[in-house]
Amino acid sequence: MACLSDETLIAYNEGSLGAIESAQARDHLLLCADCRRAAAQFRLLDSILAEPVLHDAPGRIVPQVMERLFPALPRWTSIAAMIAASFVFLVTWIYIYFDFSRSSLVQALRLTADGTSGWLAGAIRAIASVYDSAQAVAKALNAMLRALLPTPLGTAVAALAFLSLAALLATPLLRPWLRRVRARRS
Repeated sequence: MACLSDETLIAYNEGSLGAIESAQARDHLLLCADCRRAAAQFRLLDSILAEPVLHDAPGRIVPQVMERLFPALPRWTSIAAMIAASFVFLVTWIYIYFDFSRSSLVQALRLTADGTSGWLAGAIRAIASVYDSAQAVAKALNAMLRALLPTPLGTAVAALAFLSLAALLATPLLRPWLRRVRARRS
């Protein structure tokens, strides 16, 4: 009888052969030493691959790999993006806090958008809708905080939430700058 193919040996070791094929492979393995050695090698390979040995990367390689995966943004771009994000956050917070939806400036912008067409009107409507939705969310959160917490504590929790959000948004932008500062100090 001809020796078993590698595919048949692997399937036999995995138990994926049918009953008749499995019996034939078992009988052949009883008679053929070469196929027994090959089957033993496949079983050994399966056991090695089942539990791979993981090694830690050398310390000098990790910063290089991380730098390639997450290249640092140019310095001025990072600062400009952080300033822009802070400005948008500050304007949104001021708008929500002082409730400018009834002010003459926002009403004038809305009237201007009603009388014009094109991209400017779309931009004005988009800004007004973003501020309206942000105001609605802030009012809902404020009502929830008032119901759950006393007023001074609610203000502190809201301020802490805003600061945490700002820190989360600023962290990726500040990371390259912090790396350069730490590199200069060491």
